[in-house]
Amino acid sequence: MTVIQQKDSSDVALGMARQSLYRFAALSLLDPRAGCWDRLDALRDDGILPASASFIRSLPEANPKELGLGERPLADLDPLRVLARLPGSRHELNKEYENTFGLLVSNACPPYETEYINSKFTFQRSNAMADVSGFYRAFGLTMSDTHPERPDHIVQELEFMAFLIGLERQAEAGDVTVCRERQQVCREAQRRFLREHLSWWAPAFAKLLSRESRGGFYDSVSVFLAALVPAERGLLAVEASQQHAEPSSLEHPEACDGCQLAN
Repeated sequence: MTVIQQKDSSDVALGMARQSLYRFAALSLLDPRAGCWDRLDALRDDGILPASASFIRSLPEANPKELGLGERPLADLDPLRVLARLPGSRHELNKEYENTFGLLVSNACPPYETEYINSKFTFQRSNAMADVSGFYRAFGLTMSDTHPERPDHIVQELEFMAFLIGLERQAEAGDVTVCRERQQVCREAQRRFLREHLSWWAPAFAKLLSRESRGGFYDSVSVFLAALVPAERGLLAVEASQQHAEPSSLEHPEACDGCQLAN
């Protein structure tokens, strides 16, 4: 019984840690006009976030044998390094965000998955967008009129992973058989979404983001994101993507209203 309780405790801690880190990554890349500076500033005194990162770094399975293109080692999964470079005011963060991403879709480091699909294959872009939206709808997430954004935005995809982890954590309560089935569904969805969407392009985005914000806040965010992806691959047993990702923004798929992904 003691062994089972220890395992359950470890599983609970893992879920909390993973969800915390995904939410932090999403918050760090959110448009500052949505009010993220205040929330990030408050995290300076929150011990949960660094504890979560430390816990993940302590897990051998979070350290895959091989890193993919653009990925960073597990040691770089450090939210305190990100917060150390947080600008001193909302205005300064907004200015850095605009300098990094521009007012329209950035050609240098677009934060949209489908921008990394060759523009000659518009059907692939449309299919990818539809698939991302299909994942959201399958778990009851609807488009938001309040915060319109394309579903393939990096923030949306990170928040969706956090949402799935939250569902898996909620499934821990209740009937044991039903609980296991729901957990398996949520875990498999995480694995598929990471493999088919987030992991193949996010490291490339992070590398380009680092170039656009050398020494700045978003440079540190890029390092964190590039370390989070391989850690998650290790935890979910997802192989490194062999697909070379680079922006190709000559054509854009139709912009869709975004999802309000919140647990």
